[in-house]
Amino acid sequence: MSERAVVVGSGPGGSVAAMVLAEAGWDVLVLERGPNHFADLSAAVPDHHFSPDEILGPLRRFEFPDALAEPRSYCDRALPGADHIGFVNALPAAVGGGTVHWDAKTPRYWDIDFAKRSLLGPVEGADIADWPFGYAELAPYYDEVEALLGVQGDAARLPADLTLRHAPRTTGFPMPPGPAQSSSLRIAEAAGHLGLRPYPMPMAANSRPYDGRPVCTDCGACCGYGCVTLARGSALAPLRRAVRAGAEVRPLSTAVRVTHRGRRARTVEYLDCTGPEPVRRSAPADLVVLAGSAVETCRLALLSQLPDPHGLIGRHLMFHWYSVGYGLFLHERVHSPRNRNITHALDDFADPDHPGARDAARDAGLAHLRGGVVELGSAPPGRIEEAMLYRRLLPRLTGAGFGRDFKRLLRESPLRERLLGVQMHGEDLPQRSNTVALDPQLRDWLGVPAPRISYAPHRHELAAQSFYLPRMAELLRAAGADEVAALPETRSLAFPDGPGAVPGNFHTLGGMRMGTDARTSVTDGTGRLHRMDNVLVADGSLFPTAGAHNPTLTIMATVLRNTRSV
Repeated sequence: MSERAVVVGSGPGGSVAAMVLAEAGWDVLVLERGPNHFADLSAAVPDHHFSPDEILGPLRRFEFPDALAEPRSYCDRALPGADHIGFVNALPAAVGGGTVHWDAKTPRYWDIDFAKRSLLGPVEGADIADWPFGYAELAPYYDEVEALLGVQGDAARLPADLTLRHAPRTTGFPMPPGPAQSSSLRIAEAAGHLGLRPYPMPMAANSRPYDGRPVCTDCGACCGYGCVTLARGSALAPLRRAVRAGAEVRPLSTAVRVTHRGRRARTVEYLDCTGPEPVRRSAPADLVVLAGSAVETCRLALLSQLPDPHGLIGRHLMFHWYSVGYGLFLHERVHSPRNRNITHALDDFADPDHPGARDAARDAGLAHLRGGVVELGSAPPGRIEEAMLYRRLLPRLTGAGFGRDFKRLLRESPLRERLLGVQMHGEDLPQRSNTVALDPQLRDWLGVPAPRISYAPHRHELAAQSFYLPRMAELLRAAGADEVAALPETRSLAFPDGPGAVPGNFHTLGGMRMGTDARTSVTDGTGRLHRMDNVLVADGSLFPTAGAHNPTLTIMATVLRNTRSV
């Protein structure tokens, strides 16, 4: 009889872990708290309920947990009184996790991300630690995950003296780049004139038929939307292989406790929500894999009272500290909504040796200064969101909300068709005081304590933002924008009902950090809890540092490496 593994979560990390274990002969059960929107998970292109529908997606939050039924609380440590209850950085709760809505950007982390303390030194007020392995060890797993997802890119156009120096490759990409987004191409050309080094950004969206999935139709509705054709790679790729190898996926099953005795987990208790009332059930486990995303994994570990003698579970929570820039073109349409979503990027601002960055760091009293990858051509608002903005603005201008002026604005589309943007994923330094805890009072609809997030940026993030915002504005001016604004994106644009202090992104990392020393880390070099023999963590909560690039590819490569060691 094969051993039983219970995987909590079906996102990128959980799906990879399920694939590896099922193909190695384990009896695998995947518990997913959200629904399953796919008919046959073993099919290359299963029937599904997703579409680039602005009402279902950004407005009605189709794939996200309901903020009233499953709230989170938020405490801004830098702004007393800015507490918030509701939607706080919640990833989609559905089979496939965050990849049901991602824009599929798949850059690699750099060598300095894995050895940041050794290579760049400590930073006062931060708790920077090296990873238990380096880039060279992870590189073959990066190759394997790129082939699994189907990633398009052009290795020959990656800047050799920057990107390839820090993240060398021995293989090309599975597919060449698809058609360029017109707005991305425009800013990329401007960046080249400024001496920057843009490149086609690696992206898991088919530029040709791949793994039974069709070519991307270049509809432009990637970020925040489900993919109609499933040409976009996602956690379904490893999950399909897991199901084909015998894994079972149980949706609407919320894990609430891992029972354990001594150094071994025994069962995963979960609430089966498929019927009219939740039913508490128990799944025996020879191996437990926690892969619910950083916040939910920490929450489950705290609910289960897993061994934590040094009080580290939930600490060192990180988000990427975003900055955005927008250029308004008064005399021409730049067609930002057309083609696939954001096809070009640049890494210059992720370089601690970028011209002026060392001086700015010294002026701020920091050991170094680092921004992050800059996506060129960020997505404009949807048509309905654009109309709603005009609806709110018009009464101030004309005293009426609809009519001739409203129709003229929709035709001219000064926001959607004339706006061009850039976005920087700034590195967020780990701080012990940035935490996930259990809220002492707030409960979700199942009666389970809600997660409480306490957070404030380090002065490194603020200094880096101040240094790079003017350079983002310069980039937009070079592209021909008539009016330019570059500003911190500390507000979730997709869900604006929260306070401005809530970080507006879904890159949640840390809380169960890896390390070789049990006094300073929660898990060992393979993601296994130091004081548990059969509990493995398999999501972004493992990360000791946040890096300066989109994290999903690194999550999947890290989990692939770690789970192969089981």
